[in-house]
Amino acid sequence: MEEWDDLPHVNTHSSPRWFDPEALRPLHNLNHRLFEVVIDEWRRGPAPPDIATLGAKLARLDDGLLWRLARVPVCWIDAEFSREEGWTETDASTGTVPTLPDCPLPRARALELAGVTFALAAATAKESRETACIMFGMRPKVADSFARFSVETLHRLGQTHAHWVRPRWYETPQDWDRMIATAEHADVARLPPVSLRVLNRMLADLEPAT
Repeated sequence: MEEWDDLPHVNTHSSPRWFDPEALRPLHNLNHRLFEVVIDEWRRGPAPPDIATLGAKLARLDDGLLWRLARVPVCWIDAEFSREEGWTETDASTGTVPTLPDCPLPRARALELAGVTFALAAATAKESRETACIMFGMRPKVADSFARFSVETLHRLGQTHAHWVRPRWYETPQDWDRMIATAEHADVARLPPVSLRVLNRMLADLEPAT
């Protein structure tokens, strides 16, 4: 059977505690913090072109809309979570790190976001591999790795792998345009459409190449 058969289906009823608004609060706060960081980097300038583009898009939104974008069951921060070879072949004990693209954010920003993101990802994976796959766009084997990481390992990875951290889909501004448009036009009482659009985009990343 192909490894892709292991990919979880989106079933929020399977892990209701993790998709409860209160349980999602740390994720939502992390998402909102990412938006603040990207906007601040754009305002400070000069920022890398992709970050500047994203920062300009987010800066025009009021805080209510930013929170509407933040309050989805998906982490807006990626750290190459879909690359099995990136995490499953990483020898955390020796600090060996596969070569991957550098973070488009300054080192201090990457360190801040990496520490919180990795800790939250590990806590989620320890409780539910399926939930971690959905929230962080992880392959199942990556979620298994995070479920095994100790506190000490996570601290070390927050230092050695901070350069993997980046805003999700920051190189495809059209994706952000669609998410922002949904947030702008969805009634507050109908927030789920924003979450569904983000989840659909996340699942597209998890689909096997054909």
